[in-house]
Amino acid sequence: MTTTTSLHATLRTACTTRGLSAAGAQLIHHSSNAVFVLPEHRAVARISTGAADLPRALRTRALTESLTQSGFGATEPLSGATPIVVDGHDVSFWTYYPQPPEKAAPTSRELGALLRRLHSIPVPDHVQLPRWIPLESLYAALTDPRTDTEHLSPNERRSLLELVGEVRQEITSIDWPLGEGLLHGDAWAGNLLWRDTGSELVPILGDWDWASVGPLEVDLIPTWHATIRFGRDRGWIDAFISEYGYDLCEFARGFQALRRMRDLVQVSGPLRRAAASPDHAARLRQRVAGILAGDESGSWSQYTS
Repeated sequence: MTTTTSLHATLRTACTTRGLSAAGAQLIHHSSNAVFVLPEHRAVARISTGAADLPRALRTRALTESLTQSGFGATEPLSGATPIVVDGHDVSFWTYYPQPPEKAAPTSRELGALLRRLHSIPVPDHVQLPRWIPLESLYAALTDPRTDTEHLSPNERRSLLELVGEVRQEITSIDWPLGEGLLHGDAWAGNLLWRDTGSELVPILGDWDWASVGPLEVDLIPTWHATIRFGRDRGWIDAFISEYGYDLCEFARGFQALRRMRDLVQVSGPLRRAAASPDHAARLRQRVAGILAGDESGSWSQYTS
C-alpha cells in the first residue's frame, strides 16, 4: 500500500537524484497520481500511485514539450528534470501554475476551445503515441493481484471485467463520425488550469498520461458525463458545444457506448485508493453498485483529494 509517508520518501529520493530540493513540499492531490508542490523551484512533482511506467512518462514529457513549443495550451515539463523511477513509481517534474483565488476555475467552455484546437493538430511523428485502448487503466487495476480486494468482491470483479469486454467490443465496432486523431485521453474540466502570462490568464490542459491516437469523440464524453453523474446542468454542455462545434448526442449509438465506458473509467481511481482512503472506498461502493444495478443516471458524489 502506498502511504503518504512512503510518498514523501520517494519524493525526497527523486528530488535528490535530479538536483532539486524537496524542502517544504506540499501534497496537493492524491488519486491516480500524487502531486507535490516544490516551493523552492515553482514546480510540481507527480508520483504514480500504481506501478512505474517510465516509457509512458517519457512519452508524456515529449508530447507536452512539443505541444507547448507549438503554442498549444498544455502544462509544461520542468526544464532539465526528466522522469525517473523510484521505489517502483515513476516521478515526473512540471511547471507549477498557482491558481488565482479570485478567479473561478476554467469551465467546459475553455475545455471545448482547447479540444477543438488539439483535435486539429496532426499526430506528431516524433512521439510514438500508442493506439487508444478502451478502459486500459481499469482493466489493469482489476487484473492486478496487488489491487485491494476488501472493497470489491470476486463476483463484482468478474462482472466488471465482463462489462469492460462488452464495452470494448461495442466501441471497436463503431464507425466514428469525427474520425481519429490526437487524444488527450482524460479530457474533463478538472484537468484545466489557468496560466498567468503576465498580461492575462489563459486556460491550459494538464494530466496527459493517457494521450494516444483514437476516435476524437472519446475526449468529448467527459463533459456530457459530468451532467449525468456529477450535477452539471445543460448549460455546461451547451457552452462546450458552442466552442467545440459538435453535439455528441447526435450520434446516439456512439454516445451510449461512451457513456457506459466513462462510468467504468470512474471506477479506476477509487479502486486503486480504497484500501487507504475511506472517502475513495465510499465512492467505489457507490459507483460499482450503480453500474452493476444498471443505473444509468443516478448522481455520484465526488472526492477532492
